[in-house]
Amino acid sequence: MKLPANTLRFLLSVFVVLLMATTSFAGDRAEIRLTDGSRWRGEMDSFINITYSQLGVEQQFIGRLVQVEDLYIVVEGDVAGKTGKKLIYKGDLLAITNADEQQTQAALTVQEPRGGGSGHSTSQPAYNSSNSDLGVFILPLDGPVGESIRHTEIQMIGEHADKYGPGQIIVLVVNTNGGLVLESEKIVDTVRDIKKRHRVIAWIKKAISAGAMTAMCCEEIYFTSEGTCGSVTTLMGNRSAPQEVQDENTKYFAELAIENGHSPHIARSMKQNKYMCSYDKDPETGEVTWFDDLSGEFILSDGSSNLTFNSTNALHCGFSNGTADTPEELAKLLQLPEWNEKSDYGRRIAADWQRTVDQAKTEIPRLLTRLSYWKQGSRDPMEILGGQIQIMTELVKWTERAEVLAAINFGLDKASVERELEELRKEMADMRRAQRNNR
Repeated sequence: MKLPANTLRFLLSVFVVLLMATTSFAGDRAEIRLTDGSRWRGEMDSFINITYSQLGVEQQFIGRLVQVEDLYIVVEGDVAGKTGKKLIYKGDLLAITNADEQQTQAALTVQEPRGGGSGHSTSQPAYNSSNSDLGVFILPLDGPVGESIRHTEIQMIGEHADKYGPGQIIVLVVNTNGGLVLESEKIVDTVRDIKKRHRVIAWIKKAISAGAMTAMCCEEIYFTSEGTCGSVTTLMGNRSAPQEVQDENTKYFAELAIENGHSPHIARSMKQNKYMCSYDKDPETGEVTWFDDLSGEFILSDGSSNLTFNSTNALHCGFSNGTADTPEELAKLLQLPEWNEKSDYGRRIAADWQRTVDQAKTEIPRLLTRLSYWKQGSRDPMEILGGQIQIMTELVKWTERAEVLAAINFGLDKASVERELEELRKEMADMRRAQRNNR
């Protein structure tokens, strides 16, 4: 007898929920195999000290074992200054020892949940709610990541908010088609640090590729009506990165998702089109159950393309905390009595940097054209060298002010430009020495 599709999905979802529940009961036996072939045996809810490898660097994490699966374990502990769950792949595990409960509790940061979520809970940094100087700080993030969007301005807005006391609301307005992976990882680390002191949210206009990583590392995610987020591709030049690089980046992104209260299935589906993602949603409680196949009632990714959210399906599944097109609408979602923007500092530093980017895109080509001109012709050799030195000196300044832009857009590596300038100066010194000797 063939069961109806809805019945089959229901039974499967019940089975998955029961299976997940059995892995997290206190007292259940657990066995974890390490990379050296040894095994750790203990109980679920045990407090453990884990040594593991992340991007080739040995790391340690102390926490409570809450889930054991075929490919990974989940441990609850201090994640970026707040209590969170960290996914660690079994293939990265180097050592596990039992930790003292008191030691583990000291590493946990217990915080009150903030309401207004839709499908997942978030936590806010501890702060004195009587602080009358609490407010909002906006930082527009427009353009390519690494060129126009940098961790530098995010760090600056965090330091500026520090002057008003902890617990400020920092809104990153994300509008990008992506950019450099290395810069997006710096952004993740910067936001992690700021979240220890302030409430950091992403307000998405467009967060594609590296922009989605920027959004994913925030405590809360809000969309504009036309907002989109996803399609986190990894490229090397104009080609897709090797599969092993993509797999490593997918692991990193999945861990980032779990760290901030999202399903790893979302991250994997955003990163590689081979992954599938669907979910069921309880019509009464709104609770979402995620699947890494198409067995859920609502399908986000069918394995043929990278997942990209719009404001509607992001809100329905809980990836988004809400949709707002104006500051006043966002203030309501943030449960603020009014939109209280403390200063325009974030807008100013973003505009200042964008002016620098625009100026660099004009000045660097002009300097390169002049350099080509000075390398030609039959003018006096001293005059030619002088012209080249003057231009190279200006190019060195631009590789310092806009290092990533200069390297990616114009192939100017700061060290190489400095080396060439030094050679020109040495040639000029030799020429002057020869002239003095002749005289």
